[in-house]
Amino acid sequence: MDIFKLRDHIVNEFAAYTQSFLNILDPDIREFVQQELARGKLWPDALVQLSPAYDRSLTVAELVEQGVLHPLCRDIFQVGGATKSSLHLYRHQKQAIDMAAAGRHYVVTTGTGSGKSLTYIIPIVNHILRNRPEDGRVRAIIVYPMNALINSQAQAINRFFANASGRCPVRFARYTGQESDEEKKSIQENPPHILLTNYVMLELMLTRPDEFAFVDASAANLQFVVLDELHTYRGRQGADVAMLMRRLRERCGNPNLICIGTSATIVSGESVDDRRAGVASVAETIFGVPFTADQVIEETLIYATPAASITNAELRAALEDNPPERLDWNAFQRHPLARWIEQTFSLRTDAQGRQRRAEPRTLRDGAQALAQQTGVPVERCEKYLRHFFALGSNVRDPEGNPGFAFKLHQFISQGSAVYSTLELPPARHLTLEGQQYVAGSDGDRLLFPLVFCRECGQHYALCAYDEEHGQVVPRHPMLRGEDVTEPARAGYLLIGADAWSEELEDTLPDTWFNVRRNGRTLKKEYREFAPKRLYVRPDGQTFDPERVGARPGGAVDAWFLAAPFLTCLSCGAVYTRRDRDDFRKLARLSSEGRSTATTLISLSAIEAMHTTDLDPKARKLLSFTDNRQGCVVAGGPSQRLCRRQSVAGCNRCCAAEIFAFQSTDPPDYRTSGVQGTQPAAGGVCAHRRRIWRRPATQRGSADRVSGVSHLRGPAPLMARDATQPGTVRFAADRLYRSARSLC
Repeated sequence: MDIFKLRDHIVNEFAAYTQSFLNILDPDIREFVQQELARGKLWPDALVQLSPAYDRSLTVAELVEQGVLHPLCRDIFQVGGATKSSLHLYRHQKQAIDMAAAGRHYVVTTGTGSGKSLTYIIPIVNHILRNRPEDGRVRAIIVYPMNALINSQAQAINRFFANASGRCPVRFARYTGQESDEEKKSIQENPPHILLTNYVMLELMLTRPDEFAFVDASAANLQFVVLDELHTYRGRQGADVAMLMRRLRERCGNPNLICIGTSATIVSGESVDDRRAGVASVAETIFGVPFTADQVIEETLIYATPAASITNAELRAALEDNPPERLDWNAFQRHPLARWIEQTFSLRTDAQGRQRRAEPRTLRDGAQALAQQTGVPVERCEKYLRHFFALGSNVRDPEGNPGFAFKLHQFISQGSAVYSTLELPPARHLTLEGQQYVAGSDGDRLLFPLVFCRECGQHYALCAYDEEHGQVVPRHPMLRGEDVTEPARAGYLLIGADAWSEELEDTLPDTWFNVRRNGRTLKKEYREFAPKRLYVRPDGQTFDPERVGARPGGAVDAWFLAAPFLTCLSCGAVYTRRDRDDFRKLARLSSEGRSTATTLISLSAIEAMHTTDLDPKARKLLSFTDNRQGCVVAGGPSQRLCRRQSVAGCNRCCAAEIFAFQSTDPPDYRTSGVQGTQPAAGGVCAHRRRIWRRPATQRGSADRVSGVSHLRGPAPLMARDATQPGTVRFAADRLYRSARSLC
């Protein structure tokens, strides 16, 4: 699978979906937004980070021969398929084993994929094997921040323990909220040597009598406590865990309890001493035991290819030649571009001469650096680098590891709003940067977020108008008026003398007027929502035309509409006062929510993976969120995505269904021309028969059908406004292709 093609597919799908909502009437604003999106303002180029190699130490078998580890560790810690070999340890893993053997606390801070779990699993297993394994009491409690990590770790431990000839004398068990009461009862009656749990369950173990056997000095023989992902324990949660560790140490009755922490990154800094001192301070605060800088174990990084110097001539010759289609390990190591890539994207040398991870950079930046060094055009350099990254990920060293293990970091911004000054073109300043001021010749000019009428695309400035002080200030684009305090009034500004006039008041909605013999008069309850004319300066100062007469210098004509938004002054769209949520009436730059964007990106990734040669077992998607509440929010769209997969067999009728919503007759799926599963009897599959409920004329007006929202699919497949060119076509194409790929 080409990860760069996958990235392009996801970004293109997201961009197409986002832009299908954009309806901007003003040509200057529309052109500005299109240019900014085209250059990737909301989805910049991906950052490439090449994972370096770790310095190796001895194998487990060699440590057994030296007497460092128990002989049975040789059988347990093996890797490979049919022909197993002894696990080759990294230097930081060997340092952790030595630290545990000395009875010292320690923290391991190494990168992802560095085998941090083995830095405590091997010492714990070795201790149990050397100290009466037949004594079935808890020796180690390993605490994880998430149950998913516990499940993954349990699978890894099972694979190692299965290597032991006969039954492995070391036992472990998960103890979380996932286990049934029967399973928990069995664990309580026969405690394992190693207990995998989370901090919430550990808290309960200290309070529930049935679980005292895990923590009490009279029943357990606790020698190790491990906090995995130490960096997650901060703030209030960190304080809770810190107190929990102190209570556990007191309860277990072991003054020599070894405290171990692991984390990918806790503190940053160039100096080794400063980094280690910072990590030691964090560990000491959480565990409540003394930590020094020498108890912090960092990674030792090396180059996977020979760290020899490369001449510009070698690089130029390699770039001018055709890129190789396949390389073995030795040829890959000797290739000048492989060495250049690793020295550019993988490692850098710090002030103390140590190898540190290089800062992630875009492929374009790397290509420009290579072009400057060799004189080869940037486009060819970028194409060659892209090919060589893919080539390097398929090359394997003698131990089966890839030559290039790299990550692609793609950041996608929601893009809250377009910001504009209160001026007319060409003086008007437009930006997508969320800021409050921009410099002007007469002082700072306020920047107001713009919203657009969903019907016609007319833009309005989000503002709060304070009539007493004669001032308008910007409102936050993501809030709905909560940031406005009295006496100011939340509302919208329409700039331009020709945008509206008092003579057009009679064209306001008929429901706003009382009709009498002497004419029509505006109802009292609607007077505050009638457009109010103002003179506005770029700094937000306002003037009432009835009081000042002529327009002051530097001011422009503007019309203020109080919230909620009841009518568009451009197209005449009308809304009721009961509908106080203006979100469905006025669109921002990005109208999709976080969960919708996540669902779309997830669906695009899965869709793309089904078109590649990737192993079906590897076609997986892992999604993280900041907290449990975020998981709950994202859970609904994810469930709908799974449901979409379960009904994807109906893909034969997808394409015909999309455009059939404006027809009074159900479509004939037998003649739709879409290949797929057989429909149910009568030509309409059961699922679609349930969805097809009534013709479009009964669902709403023909000119404002809400896209394909009557199709019960995930939000990213739905077009919000069928009146916009290409929107329905986009929805139909997305729905059809997704159904085909998921089948």
